[in-house]
Amino acid sequence: MAVSSIYQFTRKAVLIIGIGLLAACSQKAETLKITVTQFGSATEDAFDAYGTAQTAQFAPAPKSQNARQSEFIANMEAFTGKVTPSNLPTLLDPDAVKIDPNVAQQWQKTLASLRNQYQQFVAIFDQIEAGSALGASAVTDSGPILEKLRNQLDAITSDLAKDPPQFLVRRGTLIADLNKIRSEPNDDDDAKSLRLQIWWQDWNALMAEEKLLQAHTLRSFMAASALGRHLQTQIDNYAKLDVNALIGAAEQGITLAGKVRSLSPTELVAEGRNLFETATGSTTATPAQ
Repeated sequence: MAVSSIYQFTRKAVLIIGIGLLAACSQKAETLKITVTQFGSATEDAFDAYGTAQTAQFAPAPKSQNARQSEFIANMEAFTGKVTPSNLPTLLDPDAVKIDPNVAQQWQKTLASLRNQYQQFVAIFDQIEAGSALGASAVTDSGPILEKLRNQLDAITSDLAKDPPQFLVRRGTLIADLNKIRSEPNDDDDAKSLRLQIWWQDWNALMAEEKLLQAHTLRSFMAASALGRHLQTQIDNYAKLDVNALIGAAEQGITLAGKVRSLSPTELVAEGRNLFETATGSTTATPAQ
């Protein structure tokens, strides 16, 4: 009878300790998810910015509704052919650049593939069952995956720092306008000077807008890269960290993202180029395997 009581007590104690350990593991995993979510959100923002920058490179200068309507009326007055479904888009917006559908489709597939890789990584932590004894090993196993994804982010960031997106179509339109001004035979010196002044203002306004696009895109990737490095530290040292340390790490992630947002455009480019030297993976923006 005494042996039975001791056995029951021991078994109950082991169960209580085991439940406590599982609860602690669950708390740790749930707390780490905060930093994982920060990283996931940052990568989503980065790829949103990437897509916007890609589209902006081939977008014509924005025009008001009245301007587009006036151009359409002028086009219809000058057009002598038959309107068809294939030529109507050009008549409505002759300045729009028609990108090869195959090229556009391939870009969308590439962007979707990039997004999916980081979403799958975040999903690893969603799939860790609460209180699972395998949770710690799943976290550890995610380390090499994150390292590959980080190398990929660093490569894209470095490419953006070295070769930032530009408003290619809008630049081309303004350059064509400049050549037209220079070759106009009927302008007197004052008229040509005025037109050149206006062109100079338009060009500088475009450059300022372009720099904002470049800074936003690079800043988004810099933030994702920084949070990725921060998360890697938490995963690599997961076994040594307690819940309080992981809570502190989540708070540090917020501070880290804020520091990246405060960098000037010049500092962003310098930091982005530094990634080229420190990245351990490929320097080309190819999907991680």
